[in-house]
Formats: sequence, C-alpha cells, structure tokens
Amino acid sequence: MAFALLIFLAFIGLIGTLVPAFPGTGLIFIAALVYAAISGFAILGIKALVVLFLFALIGIGGQYLLTSFGARKMGASRYGVMGAIIGFFLGLLFIPLPGGALFGAFAGAFCFEMGFALKNERESFKAGIGAVLGALASYFFEFFVGLAMVIYIFYLLWPQLQIPADNTIEAFHHHLQPLLAFLPF
Repeated sequence: MAFALLIFLAFIGLIGTLVPAFPGTGLIFIAALVYAAISGFAILGIKALVVLFLFALIGIGGQYLLTSFGARKMGASRYGVMGAIIGFFLGLLFIPLPGGALFGAFAGAFCFEMGFALKNERESFKAGIGAVLGALASYFFEFFVGLAMVIYIFYLLWPQLQIPADNTIEAFHHHLQPLLAFLPF
C-alpha cells in the first residue's frame, strides 16, 4: 500500500511541475518522506531524503531564478526583475489557472519597469515578455528536476522490490493493486 501511495503521489507531483498552482517537486519530496516514515526509513533513509529535499529546493528556487533571468535578458532593470518575481508568486496564489503565474510575471515586470524604473511602454513590454519566457522555461526546468527525483527514488527502491525477472508484471500488479481500484477502466 505504501509503495502504491508513493507512486501515485510522485506521479501527481510530476504532473504538478507543469501545472501552475499545483504542487510539484515539493509533493514528490513529501511522497518520499511519507513512504520513508511508513517503511521505517529502511529503504529511503535520511541521506536520500536530504538529497530529495535539495532537489525540491532547486526545483522551486529555479522557478524564480529563471523568471528573473528571462526578464533580465530582455532588458529589465532590478525593479523589473523584482516585479517579475513578485508577480509570478502572486499570480500563482491569486490566479490558480495555467496562465496565472505567466500573467503575474508579465504584469509585475511591466508595472515595476513603468512605475519604478520609469521606462517607456515598449521597454516595459519587452521586460514583461522576458519574464514570461523565463517563467515558461522554469516549468520545464522544474519538470526535469521532478523527473530526476522520481528516477532517484526508483533507483533506490528497485533492488528492494525483489522482483524475479519472469514475474515483473505480476509483481507490479500486486504492488499497484490498491491504486488500480481507483482507475475508471
């Protein structure tokens, strides 16, 4: 049951890396932590959890860094970069739709460039587009970090499953049986 829960939450977390306002790498880490606690830290120990926690931090921090990098590459001042990061965060919180963070990053960079850096509309628009491009890149970055986390988890778990080569499908069916009950087919 614990293995099925780990797979389910890790899969949802991996999808969450591409869907704004949905937990991504953080959920993958929490799934590993719950599995480790249920299994008595026998397979996923403290060292593995520290590595996964660092991966999660890199994934989450990368979102903000890439958003600001995109704005900076398109000519944003430090005000535009601050606006892009604040807008990205507020867009995630208040517009929980797929475009919320992108809109927030654009609006933050644009408004901060206009209001604080006193740039014209064209330069502010350009900084906003850079923030959007950086935010888009950050989703893919977090996805690949999440994928690395899932691969690392399964790398650690694979030897412990003790699956004979000729019974692989039956063993996975047995471990995933609680999860299969929820599927509509």
